[in-house]
Amino acid sequence: MTKIVIYSKNNCVYCTKAKNLVTNLGLQFEEKSFEKDFNSDVDKLLEHVGKKVRTMPQIKIDDVLIGGYNQLVEYFNDKGKVNFKGEIIG
Repeated sequence: MTKIVIYSKNNCVYCTKAKNLVTNLGLQFEEKSFEKDFNSDVDKLLEHVGKKVRTMPQIKIDDVLIGGYNQLVEYFNDKGKVNFKGEIIG
């Protein structure tokens, strides 16, 4: 089973889009909230993500950092699950 972790923050449109995409693909994910899980501490977040990032969301699949929403779409596009717009195929 694929392990997906979505690092998100409040009022983040692309965070919501990423969570919706994963959910609509029928996959489960763990959400890590910048505000709740990291108390808005950037250093703690970066320690979990594994590198300096400037945008949210950040997504890990099977402990590998994929990147943000656009990289998530590319990841699933490469697997034939979504088109380049992030729309589910099939």
